Amino acid sequence: MLNKNLLLITLGLTLIPDLLLGTIPTIAVPTNSIAQFGVPRSTPRLFPRRRSLLRFKVPGIRGSRNLEAGAARGKCSPQDISGVLPPKPPKSAANQIPVELTVSDRPTFFVNVPQTSAQQAGFLLRDETGEELLDKTLPITTSRGIMSYTLPPDFAGLEIGKKYRWRLSLLCDATNGDRSGDPTVSGWIERIEVPPTVASKLQTATPKQRVIIYAENGFWHDTLKTLADLRAAHPNDLTLVRDWDDILRSVGLEAISQQPLIPLNPTTAANK
Repeated sequence: MLNKNLLLITLGLTLIPDLLLGTIPTIAVPTNSIAQFGVPRSTPRLFPRRRSLLRFKVPGIRGSRNLEAGAARGKCSPQDISGVLPPKPPKSAANQIPVELTVSDRPTFFVNVPQTSAQQAGFLLRDETGEELLDKTLPITTSRGIMSYTLPPDFAGLEIGKKYRWRLSLLCDATNGDRSGDPTVSGWIERIEVPPTVASKLQTATPKQRVIIYAENGFWHDTLKTLADLRAAHPNDLTLVRDWDDILRSVGLEAISQQPLIPLNPTTAANK
């Protein structure tokens, strides 16, 4: 009997260090009992959470009562062409239109052309008094898309604090002097001085950060231009495609967000 008791005590002493060191075998737990042990049911996130959508803040700036804008279809475009522009500020009167704001002296203008048989477009720029400043003829190499035109280096540039009327027309028949059947879109733009706080941010910002800064401060043309340049430089970057879709959706232009981007380059020009 004494020998048996000694044997049991010896075995017990042998097991105690194993229990203290945590080397006991793992006990299988039924999957339906996980909650009872305080183990969260959710699994770790495999992908980072998507950041907030890129949105454009429409500035509450209204134009003068004598300003007007419009878009129209013509015989070489069965559907309306339209400026790729943000909506009117909520408090705009019916006879007023918003003036597009830019910080660039040579901004880029974007026009959506759903379909056209025209092979040329015309771009016209006037000051607020009606004086013609720029008249360009541009080649069209595709039948549809969001077409863009940047004011050229040989143009003196927009002056700060002045309003300008721009117009882009599809030239249905370039040999005919009658332009009444040409589809046109027009608007007003004003270059403003960059606020000091915004200027300091832009000095150290990357191109992607510039898109956000422009969008948050209501600079529509600068937002689209910077983002379009990024897409052209990085055509396989899907985040830029998503950003383009987000920014157009934020102003109600989701119907055209998948249109191809087509830059227009001048062939003949007449600066005045």
